[in-house]
Amino acid sequence: MKKARTKKHHSKELDLIPVMNLFSILVVTVISMAQFEKMGVLELWLPERSNTPVVNKEDIDQGLLNLTVIITNKGVTIGAGGGFQPTIYYQEEVEYRSRSDQHVFRKVYVTGEEVKSPTDGKIMTPYERETIMLNSVIKKDSLDPGTYQYAAIDPDGNAMMDTAGNWYATVPALGALYRVVGDETLHHMDARNAAFCKVEKLSAYQEVAKTLEKIHTLYSQRDPLPADVDDVVILADESVVYDKVIQMMDACKSAGFDRVALSLIGGAV
Repeated sequence: MKKARTKKHHSKELDLIPVMNLFSILVVTVISMAQFEKMGVLELWLPERSNTPVVNKEDIDQGLLNLTVIITNKGVTIGAGGGFQPTIYYQEEVEYRSRSDQHVFRKVYVTGEEVKSPTDGKIMTPYERETIMLNSVIKKDSLDPGTYQYAAIDPDGNAMMDTAGNWYATVPALGALYRVVGDETLHHMDARNAAFCKVEKLSAYQEVAKTLEKIHTLYSQRDPLPADVDDVVILADESVVYDKVIQMMDACKSAGFDRVALSLIGGAV
């Protein structure tokens, strides 16, 4: 009998080049669509939790700045060894991004109010809050409803001030000098920058930063120099959300304070 012939099958190598090309294109596409968050590092020092003893005025070091930023859901008050600044009042406004249709809209925050998307009527959740804005409001007192404060904003989102340290209420004229908080350099307004400038509601964070910058500049010229000239304590009400505290820390840093401490009204963090 003839023996049955068996065919030998040789395995072929897979050609992975087309697949690798596809993944190379996909990686580039995904990276181009990704959103990257800017991250910063803040130096923090936290006060120790302890029972606060009664302190006599004689025991207070008069040479220290003792700068404190008190933030509540109504306003921000800055205090130091020399007393307190007038309260900076604000109105909270939230920018939402609806997950259902990616529609972005803003709404003045009202405690306990259900916010609905203007496009599909869906109730917004806290996770759909993109940005919490604190619009600076000029008030005579806490009962006054107040009026918004407006300022010219540069292309980087910073409020611009003149050489006297006042906010520009309109976009500076061509050739006018301006600067921003945290940068003593004076800039000349040119046509290119003017085209991207706009007038918006002034952020309370920028108003706080400007006030803190003035205090830092004043105390930095003292002789002897206060040991805590670069220190500031943020004293937040327990109901203040974390995002406000973080942005207030950024405001302190931009004003020149390198060391920031966090405390709660009624107890240390």
